[in-house]
Amino acid sequence: MNGFESLRPVIVGVDRSEASHWAVRWAADEAAGHHLPLRLLHAQEWPVDRATDVADHPWAIGLRAAGEAVLETARLLATERHPTLEITSELAEGRPVRVLRDAADEATQLVLGVRRVSEAHSALRIGSKGASLAGHLSCPLALVPEPADGLSGPGPVVVGVDGSPASRAAVGFAFEEASIGGTDVLAVEVRRPTEAGRPELVEESLTDLSESLAGWQEKYPEVRVRREVLTGSPAPMLATVATHARCLVIGSRGLGGFRGLLFGSTGRALVHRCTVPLVIVPNGAPA
Repeated sequence: MNGFESLRPVIVGVDRSEASHWAVRWAADEAAGHHLPLRLLHAQEWPVDRATDVADHPWAIGLRAAGEAVLETARLLATERHPTLEITSELAEGRPVRVLRDAADEATQLVLGVRRVSEAHSALRIGSKGASLAGHLSCPLALVPEPADGLSGPGPVVVGVDGSPASRAAVGFAFEEASIGGTDVLAVEVRRPTEAGRPELVEESLTDLSESLAGWQEKYPEVRVRREVLTGSPAPMLATVATHARCLVIGSRGLGGFRGLLFGSTGRALVHRCTVPLVIVPNGAPA
């Protein structure tokens, strides 16, 4: 059993949106590829003035029926994609952000859909708060956008590298993802434009990449690896490189935001820029 396989399920937050449907497809593929169960999660936040209603009140019954219908649609999507996949459903009451954070403690990966609009919105109707989950979970978070012409591109798994422990955890995830997807890993380090004049820049970056990749090529000999050093603003550079990728993987230190290359605005900007599934791996994730 490898570091990303356990009895913990892949959990996907679902609702009625098309973005949620794409998230279910990604989550089902991830669960099947890692030989894990899939859990479908739909959170319902009851209005304050209805919070004391009895369970058999018609309003409460109707709300729960609507939630069950959402879960059934998601189950059918996942089953159609992987007929033998073990699937469970959960209809939870409470604020979606809190429900998702609690669920992440039990998940191998938490998956959410992101609508393709000027600003990312979570498929669980938690608006901009969806982006706030990035860097604050104990498991990898996959943000799956509505694709223009397919779930992901035919290209490699792209991983952002900066030499930090957080990016090393991301590298481990990227190799695992490439292995189950039968594709390559493209490891990218982006240096700021202010560093462009340093003659040792490329050599230093290649050393960072080699150190971050050390051991993983031996563990996954079937995965071909490419390295690329770029100069520019990290978020747009990574988003551009990953345009036709299977996914883009970045690291966070977990429970507090990004660090190094992925500190602060870079990670948050990628949430809104990335056109392929973006996987944010916390430092300390299994490797």
